[in-house]
Amino acid sequence: MRVLITGVTTPTGRAVARMLAAAGHDVVGADRVRHRYVDPRIEVHIADAGSAGAYRGIVDGCDVVLDVSDGPVAAVAAAAQEAGARLVVLASPEREDLARTAIAATGARALLVRPASVAGRRTEGSRPVVRTLLNAGGSQRIPLVHTDDVERFLVLAATSDRTGVVDLVAPELVSGSQARAMLRKAGLRIPPRVPRSGGVRLPDLDPAAAQGDGDFRYGWTGPEVVEDIARGLVGRRPHGTGFRARRGAIPLTDYVIPARAKTSDGHPLEVAAPEGLEGEFDDRVDPRIPVHTATNTSEALPGPMSPLTIDLQAGAIRLANAAMGHMIALDGIALEHWTSRVTSVLGHHIFINASIGVLAADNMPGWDEDSIRRDVYGAIPPEVQLQPQGRPPMPTGLGSTWGTAKATGRVLATALRFRTTTETINAASHREALSRTDIEKLSDAQLHARALLWRDRLNQSWAAASIGVMLVGAATAMHARGKDDPDVPIDVNRLESARPMLAVERLAAVCREEPAVHEAARAGDVALARSRSARFAQALDAELAVVGHRGPGECEFLNPTFGDRPELLVTAAARAAELPAPKRDAVPEPTARTARMAVGATVSRERVRDAVVRYTNCLRMAARELAARLVDRHELNNVDDAWFLTLDELLWAPADLKDRVARRREERVRLQAVRMPDLVVGRWEPQPMSGALAVGDSLTGTGVSAGVVEGTVKLVLSSDDDIEPGDILIASVTDTGHTAMFAYAAAVVTDIGGSASHAAIVAREFGIPCVVDTKTASTGLSDGQRVRVDGAAGTVTLLADAQA
Repeated sequence: MRVLITGVTTPTGRAVARMLAAAGHDVVGADRVRHRYVDPRIEVHIADAGSAGAYRGIVDGCDVVLDVSDGPVAAVAAAAQEAGARLVVLASPEREDLARTAIAATGARALLVRPASVAGRRTEGSRPVVRTLLNAGGSQRIPLVHTDDVERFLVLAATSDRTGVVDLVAPELVSGSQARAMLRKAGLRIPPRVPRSGGVRLPDLDPAAAQGDGDFRYGWTGPEVVEDIARGLVGRRPHGTGFRARRGAIPLTDYVIPARAKTSDGHPLEVAAPEGLEGEFDDRVDPRIPVHTATNTSEALPGPMSPLTIDLQAGAIRLANAAMGHMIALDGIALEHWTSRVTSVLGHHIFINASIGVLAADNMPGWDEDSIRRDVYGAIPPEVQLQPQGRPPMPTGLGSTWGTAKATGRVLATALRFRTTTETINAASHREALSRTDIEKLSDAQLHARALLWRDRLNQSWAAASIGVMLVGAATAMHARGKDDPDVPIDVNRLESARPMLAVERLAAVCREEPAVHEAARAGDVALARSRSARFAQALDAELAVVGHRGPGECEFLNPTFGDRPELLVTAAARAAELPAPKRDAVPEPTARTARMAVGATVSRERVRDAVVRYTNCLRMAARELAARLVDRHELNNVDDAWFLTLDELLWAPADLKDRVARRREERVRLQAVRMPDLVVGRWEPQPMSGALAVGDSLTGTGVSAGVVEGTVKLVLSSDDDIEPGDILIASVTDTGHTAMFAYAAAVVTDIGGSASHAAIVAREFGIPCVVDTKTASTGLSDGQRVRVDGAAGTVTLLADAQA
């Protein structure tokens, strides 16, 4: 089906266009101007809704015209009638009479959609609705409908044959006093007197008729709409007809930034991959900013990533980029590059664009290009030109000074609010998470609504976590320049990333005292271990309640969590029990101001990073449930097909769903056989598998945790791999989920990483020697070899080959 959307650059137009395209429809758009965040799959035409004949030619060949603009309806109604297309009009109270007149005058075959006051966490243009809620009398009932439900209905309406009039009203009307009480409970300041001018006219709708209308079901009730309004208002203040972020706040995001969005100068993007190796979800590269590094990002998102992971995690990181770019006062093309290009997906691996990332040095307090190259992006050789065609346009002279001052003020404001921001997000992640059983009980409409909420929350959490990386880097850099000890120890009990390891230590203590439990745990028999000790069963449940949403490769949706596979935690505890119980000295609070800043920023970043993982797990369970329902309808073959679809595809199920899954499964196998470079300059080529290290030879990386140990190599390349007590853990990358093994590893060595990586932070605090950024440890070393690791010098020396 071919669908024309007028008003395609509005938030609703962009969302509906994206969903219709995901459902497999041919979508074109029209509006007065272009917008970078319209899905690139949508062909956009410039048209003035007020001009007669504005849509003539554009509508040709379209089956449906979906009008979500705020302009006159006459021109679009005439064009639809002339082309024989059905017309669907979203009619606000202000447009309804004009729409009815235009439809009657042209004789267009049309569906008029009359929504109640449309609201939710999306704050653009929502101030009149909020004012109406605050102005309403105590017992006055206010009809509301959630933005999600309106947009979902529009997609369904576009793909149906329906005509006539339909009213959209969420179940359970809300009274004025109830709405104010709910907003107040959410922590919003409600003024005692609200100006009564400028409110919206409440539409004259029939709630009873709307509830019984067709097969449409609502994902949000009236009270839930008000709750969601409150979510969107936290961290925002009134501005124009909507709300904008308060200074230093990181509010809930409410839009999506598509992949491959062009910059406003229209510069073409190029394929970076060799012939036949570009992934379906790969980004294209701007040759003006060609340098990409895998350091740090690959730690959180090792590739090749599944399509669902690319869709949700890479999409969230683009929103995070936008927040960071605003904080450091970038503007113009530089901000567009930062938003859409500072991270890129190549070969279905995530890379940071160092050519753009280095711009942070211009405005970010405490950072310079050398520190960014060294601490953030690993060791980018100095001979590599980050911007071979020159820097993007940036302010100079007084403009540069003002930009730095503006960025400094924003960074300081963000830093001052950062702890409150991260605690708010972390608390919401606990409050809004559902169990698998709860998710299974949701209706299709409710599951749709929850999935979209969790996606927006994931975007917000990534924004705060990414800003946290910048704040930690700035605070650490400032502290290192002072006279105090550059090392800043942190109490491991304050680190979220240390919780899996601490859980292992506590479970190991039970195993040491109960040999029968230890035996069962060593064999990975969780049920037997539970049956042999009520104490162990209770302890395991307590730990899973804290870290059950985490696990190795925890941001990749197809990876299991500790909750999915508790044996990962139980066997780790059994191995740790074979070593003496650790003795750890108390860590005093730092006295230097810069050290306290670094500790505080690190702890807060870890708190919000935990929210990233918790929302990831919510979406993982939602994707499984969506896939299970598609399997029941014979539209998918199995639940694990979920990982090879985008969220919108899971929600809208295009006709070729099974073919998409099969094609992407084959592509993943092909990309898994490719070894990506850790540094890309323009185009990339597959890297040869590293030759085996000879006895006596050494690898050199970055030493991030001091200590010298010798031990046996054990490669950890999947969630099924484990190590024996005293082994040297070798991995391409590690993340928080791997830190359970730190409890009994002699040392940790990775191919990729930096001094601010999670592995580095945890290794330092637990006193485990650690070397990162060796490039080839996981391919140059083999299981059973004996090596010496020097965590200060950053070297790994092969002492002896494995015994035959």
